Amino acid sequence: MPRIEPLRWLVVACVMVPSFAAAAPPARSLASLDEAFAASIADLSRRAAAAGCTPLADMITGWRPTVADGTQLVVAIPPTIEQPAGCDTPEQEAVWNDFLAARRSHAAGLFEHAMHAAAAHDRPQPRGERPIRSDPDAPPLSQQSCEAVRLVHLVLRDDPDHARAREAGGWVRRGDTWTWPETARRLDRGEAFDPAFGWMPASKLERYRRGERSDRGRWIDAADDEARDRDVKHGREYHADHWDILFTSGMADAAALAERLEETRMVWRQVFGGFAVEPAELERRIGGRGRVAVKSPHATILCSSRRQYLDELQAFEPRLGMTNGIYWTPTKTIWFFNDAAADPPEPNVTTIHHEATHQLFTESRADTERLRELAGARCGFWAIEAAACYLETIRPIPGGWLVGGREAGRAVAARERLDDGFFMPLAELTAMGRETLQADERLPQIYSQLGGLADFFMNGEGGRYREAFVEYLVRVYTGTAAPDTLSRLCRRSYADLDASYHHHLVR
Repeated sequence: MPRIEPLRWLVVACVMVPSFAAAAPPARSLASLDEAFAASIADLSRRAAAAGCTPLADMITGWRPTVADGTQLVVAIPPTIEQPAGCDTPEQEAVWNDFLAARRSHAAGLFEHAMHAAAAHDRPQPRGERPIRSDPDAPPLSQQSCEAVRLVHLVLRDDPDHARAREAGGWVRRGDTWTWPETARRLDRGEAFDPAFGWMPASKLERYRRGERSDRGRWIDAADDEARDRDVKHGREYHADHWDILFTSGMADAAALAERLEETRMVWRQVFGGFAVEPAELERRIGGRGRVAVKSPHATILCSSRRQYLDELQAFEPRLGMTNGIYWTPTKTIWFFNDAAADPPEPNVTTIHHEATHQLFTESRADTERLRELAGARCGFWAIEAAACYLETIRPIPGGWLVGGREAGRAVAARERLDDGFFMPLAELTAMGRETLQADERLPQIYSQLGGLADFFMNGEGGRYREAFVEYLVRVYTGTAAPDTLSRLCRRSYADLDASYHHHLVR
């Protein structure tokens, strides 16, 4: 488990965008769509096996990811539709075409639900909380931004070429390929990408592949470059899709870090999909009327050792020795260090996911500079750390990732804290700002509880509080949360939520 990371914070601003008329209710329910698709999958799998195309039969059988109860599914989006090898007889081609047709039909139905969910913020009250109701089953919020984002990505899982869903999800087209705006800009500049070396001009990349490295205007042998000790001032660079990595470790270390950072971003966009965009703007995008701007790359520094990491930052953050990585908000940079002898080696995937989550939240919305000191400063700081603890639980499965679960990450320790008799009530926790929480002598136990609380608010009671918790994060980051905000968004008293949290962990 990573050490506790004391952080500095930048905050983000809300941008209000006019909403549009609500979409008509979908023609079929989600349950009906899924039932029909499951029946098609079963029939198509049988036909593929009978036609002697095992790769296609296996693809069809495994197309719908298995999701454990109480976890959140994040789907990988295929870059394009690719037919498996060995499907070349007329009968096999027919099965493949029918499989594509079933997927596209399912995707079309899901997109109707995505449009309807995106418009829900205007039925009847956008971004508003109401007084706590006595009815414990009342839906917490009218908005369904997270659900809309979830459905858009499920559409793309089935139909990667669904243009409206691609545009709503932030992709742009270059030729026959859908790509991110940031990578499209690199392609327009004549750059090329290799996972081993990152983005760079195509001519330069060819020399890298031949074993050469560029070093301050001259070319040297790759082995000589790797053997050289470097300080941060003279570090090398790896350019990923959404990160610029300055590194003094090895090129392979930077490439591995880039892969994990991009993984975090993909998962974060689906898990916290309602955070980065206002509900009305999300409705515009799904309705084909929005536009996603190109963003500057995030910054990361990978040191070659823990000693170098401490030497570079100790003067600015005296408590740095408690950390395995840090998001340093004054420069909007994540710092990691390479330590193969650590157990697990650093930076480990949990540390990367945790710190990248902080960076994504802080830098995903507009006007971060103006509000940089407000995130969790007055109250609600616990939620910032809880969200990062939640994404520590990312684990890959065929077709995507699972996140959360009572048996994952710090939720296990949270249950142990309850067994030990430790619990901080939400009424107390939500009132604490950044400095108060970080100075609390019970901080290790509190961090364990945060893992459990994150899982409760994201997955508890069938994900009932997910939209409310993400909206609460918006208000914590923008400095507009009050101690009672979460209670009002969930329409439950803190005492009731405490009891539900206990039940979630110990049932």
